[in-house]
Amino acid sequence: MVDINTAMAAAAGDRRNRSKDDKERKKNRSGADMGIESFDPVKHVKKEKADTVSMWLVISFAVTVSLVMRYLAMPNAQNNKDMLWFVPMLCIFLLPSIHRAILSEKFVEHYTKGTWFKASFLHIFTWLAITFLLTNAPFADIVAPQVDDGWGMISEDNSTYDFTKSSKGAVTLTEGYEGTYFVVLAFSDNYDAKDSEYKITFDGEEINNSFSSVEDIDPEALDSVREHKDIDYPVAIKIREDLPVGDYEIIIKVTEDGDPWENTRTVKMKLVVEEMVVESTE
Repeated sequence: MVDINTAMAAAAGDRRNRSKDDKERKKNRSGADMGIESFDPVKHVKKEKADTVSMWLVISFAVTVSLVMRYLAMPNAQNNKDMLWFVPMLCIFLLPSIHRAILSEKFVEHYTKGTWFKASFLHIFTWLAITFLLTNAPFADIVAPQVDDGWGMISEDNSTYDFTKSSKGAVTLTEGYEGTYFVVLAFSDNYDAKDSEYKITFDGEEINNSFSSVEDIDPEALDSVREHKDIDYPVAIKIREDLPVGDYEIIIKVTEDGDPWENTRTVKMKLVVEEMVVESTE
């Protein structure tokens, strides 16, 4: 007759022996028996070569698409700019067909869904990089001149000018103001900003740029709105005398013969003439 303690000790020893036997069997089993695919160096080299060929094919295709969109599509797509990104994005669906049409079967047989996934991302980022390069200076100019360093108003005082920066898109004068005042700003561009056309209207009336008359008196009068003095184009808009109380809109329409299309920009500013507040003497 066997007591409980003896039976339990015998069972534990049996489990330890079976565990040791299982470990030994796993050590002696091959990778294939354990569900691990055996490494084939020849097949691995062929797969790496196929992936390399695919990479250069995708890069070449993306560069070609970028060049076609920049030099053939962009000049005629100013009114349909969505096409410039939509068409290149659709091209990712052509990648499998292009691989099969151009490459031999010894390369294509190694391609899987993962290959097309990686190729799609490579195409998109290559196209973006080349497009960014080709649509910026010195290869292109697709943005009209922009305001250089803010804008404001200057007032003449003994052949010098005091500058007041705009606040919330407006400058302010008080009714009955005296003296000479100009709304001032400057434009800068990738190319020479002065080559663009500037149409200035003050309260609906077209007026001229008066910056030369300001600089004749004080060459540094416009420095407060000029960040690139050697390349920018200054604008000084003379404010008429004795304007009545009210709000006045100043509009500058900029037109540039850019590359590959015409660039435009509209800058709107506001002049506020406030009513004079008379303090009570009581």
